[in-house]
Amino acid sequence: MSPKPLLRNSALAICVACLATPIFAANVWFAHDMPMSEMTEADIEILSSAADEALENAPDGDTRLWENPETGAGGALTPLSTSEQDGMRCRRLQIANEAGGKTARSEFDFCRQADGSWKVLSPPAAAGSTAQ
Repeated sequence: MSPKPLLRNSALAICVACLATPIFAANVWFAHDMPMSEMTEADIEILSSAADEALENAPDGDTRLWENPETGAGGALTPLSTSEQDGMRCRRLQIANEAGGKTARSEFDFCRQADGSWKVLSPPAAAGSTAQ
């Protein structure tokens, strides 16, 4: 599999995971207040590439920044922990994004699949999820 589909898969996983927050149960319309609703396709490509790089290479606690200078969207990606689950390398990733004046921060659990892609295993951690 080429890197482009892996990047798109990660971006899709992040987008889907963002929609799985506990807030969704209380307010179906919350997504319009999230940065993802303001991101362009280019923003998502840059975020996805940065997330893959952070998951693959960043030591726990090391923050990697991403930014699209054309739109002003950006954020920070911080692997918080690394573990092994069923023979797969897994990481908890804190994702903080800003786009269109909206900000959010969540934590996701990802595991590296046999094909090299990263799959979201959990919805955002409730304690780390915020939207402003």
